[in-house]
Amino acid sequence: MHFVYLFTRQAYGHSLAREALDMALATAAFEQTVSLVFLNDGIYQLLTAKDAQDIDKKPHTGPINALPLYDVTNIFYLNEDRQARHINQQHLVAHASAISLPDFKNLISSADRVQSF
Repeated sequence: MHFVYLFTRQAYGHSLAREALDMALATAAFEQTVSLVFLNDGIYQLLTAKDAQDIDKKPHTGPINALPLYDVTNIFYLNEDRQARHINQQHLVAHASAISLPDFKNLISSADRVQSF
């Protein structure tokens, strides 16, 4: 099965982002295909540690950087959201890839399960 997890909010002020990452890791542990998409304000979760500190936020990249160790390698962000928030691509974790809106729609339609956080 293919699971897609959508991260739509910043990681700060609640535990939802961490819980969503835990759910994605648990899904991957059962050898399911997992894709993560960071969109809307969720893209801020992909800021590198230094850039998160520059906006007075605690970096959330530790768990995100560990994802490839657990075979979670389909990590995307919606390029339109990055541009709308004036975030330089170099300020995001290196293993996250840009995805266009049409490709995002295809990813969602091909998924067996979609969860939004």
